[in-house]
Amino acid sequence: MSHGSTKAVLTAVVGNSVVTIAKFIGFSFSGSSALLAEAVHSLADTANQGLLYLGLRRSEKVADERHHFGYGQERYFWNLVSAVTIFFIGCVYTIMHAIDSMAHDHQPELSVVAFSVIGFAFLVEGYAFLVALAEFNRQRKEKGCSFIAYFGETNDPTTLAVMIEDSVAMLGLLLAAAGMGISAYTGSALFDGIAALAIGVLMGLLAFFLAAVNKKFLINAADPKMDVLVTGIWERDDRIQRLQRVNSIVISPDESVLMAELELREEELFAEMSRAEIEQAVHFMKRIDLIRRSLEDEVTEAAPQAKHIFIEFVGLPETEKT
Repeated sequence: MSHGSTKAVLTAVVGNSVVTIAKFIGFSFSGSSALLAEAVHSLADTANQGLLYLGLRRSEKVADERHHFGYGQERYFWNLVSAVTIFFIGCVYTIMHAIDSMAHDHQPELSVVAFSVIGFAFLVEGYAFLVALAEFNRQRKEKGCSFIAYFGETNDPTTLAVMIEDSVAMLGLLLAAAGMGISAYTGSALFDGIAALAIGVLMGLLAFFLAAVNKKFLINAADPKMDVLVTGIWERDDRIQRLQRVNSIVISPDESVLMAELELREEELFAEMSRAEIEQAVHFMKRIDLIRRSLEDEVTEAAPQAKHIFIEFVGLPETEKT
């Protein structure tokens, strides 16, 4: 597990837990729909980041008989669950409450307590954001990417999720402060409700963004950067006649599966061999290919769902040197 990702998640969990309590206290004093929206927002973020941490922990499990490539994709699954959590706990509930509040024109009792809670929350959320941003920048520098490029290419959606959630949380606080301030100035509860509605919509957009980011890694997403790197290496190798296929699957932020089909140059294969040895080698390779195809056909007939079969022979006899 990445220590930096863990630190970012745990910082966000602790920060959001404290902020959630503060916001609910502020709501109990003011009755502000915007502050309630922010309290629910922080509650959803706390639950969400708890799920992110669960995903980090479970992704550490080693490979076993049922999961041959390990549990790395657990991180993407729990990140997707967290996005659903934000949508239903944060977005849906907040929008419903905001609409109800505007319909009943409930005027909040806005005082220094409510605005102090907003200020305190902004400081805490800001610190959590800086921790996540520092980890994100550390990761992108390791990969040698620009900020924008790594934002779209990162295979670690956990740190990205924390960073985006904290930035959205700060934007939500600004919306809440603006709505509460205008309501206090005009004496109309409408603006407080509009701010709450905007916060709910913001959380809905966040949920869809996080779901989209993690979805691609749960449907066997390729590792295009690795594909390009490996293709470049092998295309420059004089031993290779043709590179027929390079495929990859991302199974965790730090692990990908790579599969390739290469055609070697004959002069490289048969270098320093006599004609008789070449004929023997060709016969040997044809026999190996015949056995491979026979094994694949047996599997395909018995298990038609096996659409992609990759067989690697080990322990082949070595040709004696004369």
